[in-house]
Amino acid sequence: MARVTLADVSRIAGVGVATVSRALGEHPDVSPSTRERVRAAAQQLGYRPSVAARALRNGGFHAISAVVPDAGWGWWEPVVRSASVAAAAAGYQLMVHPVAGAVGGVASVVEGLVNVPTEGVIMISVPDQHAARIACDRIGLPAVAIDDTSRHVQFPTVSAQNRQGARDVVEHLLSTGRRSISFVTGSLESEDERWGDGLFLDERLSGYREALDQVGIEFDPALVVTTTRPFDVQRTWVPELDQLLDRRTVDALVCVADLMAAPVLRTLRRRDLRVPEDVAVVGFDDETAAVLVDPQLTTVRQPYEDLGSTAVELLLAVVAGEHLSAARRELPTSVIVRASSA
Repeated sequence: MARVTLADVSRIAGVGVATVSRALGEHPDVSPSTRERVRAAAQQLGYRPSVAARALRNGGFHAISAVVPDAGWGWWEPVVRSASVAAAAAGYQLMVHPVAGAVGGVASVVEGLVNVPTEGVIMISVPDQHAARIACDRIGLPAVAIDDTSRHVQFPTVSAQNRQGARDVVEHLLSTGRRSISFVTGSLESEDERWGDGLFLDERLSGYREALDQVGIEFDPALVVTTTRPFDVQRTWVPELDQLLDRRTVDALVCVADLMAAPVLRTLRRRDLRVPEDVAVVGFDDETAAVLVDPQLTTVRQPYEDLGSTAVELLLAVVAGEHLSAARRELPTSVIVRASSA
């Protein structure tokens, strides 16, 4: 059913929209008979006043939005939760808008915000920042981004220190005596556009190389395993890793993301390789997948809470009129050691 509006009530009551608004708002300049007629019409139609509209009129409603990616509810859930807490502390509601396969993609979602009482938007891991930037400019909506996939940022952007995080977790492996360390990454050619142009993959590979170089281990491209369908957790094994293990002996594996760990662990078990006794395995992100696998995964934790709160801080600064450059601001990560490398 279409929502009943003040205009619908005004037609039934035979008075103007402004009179309906005043009558329902208990204004004293409306006669008792008119007020009763308006209320009867509203009840007949099933009119429900908009809480948001009423708060806007009273100056008591402030909101910002977050556009979340068209992917499973995963790493960005704690980011949204933190952003909501930070927004509330500043007197704002946070509204969440999933892309969820919308026709026209993220640009159409952004343009739809023109009909929403929002003062700005946080773009979380959007695959096409350029289209989102054009859409924001078209409707005059302030915006910032949480993103580590795009090489060319279009917004003030916050992300994790992917390169340093990868370096730190490889240094952890080196400190436990591991020396033949493979890096398992993915080819995004087989993935859809949700993952952008894969900047985070390159940054994490660079951190891996830097850690090896620091202790005098020469980078060996043959130890880099690039797999198709890298984030498909239902895969029973990783054939590209299996092929490497046919040729080489390794004592540690770095998964470019936690989501790759489950099929990697299954691949090792197929070969009767024990984790961590024979091969240590580490990941990156510290999302839920890291604690659901067996053994639980040593990984790099992204600063989810800080990503959410910092994005809100940046957005509210832009809403207030401050000019912020379209540059990336990186926040530090931390290594969480669990049984897969102990």
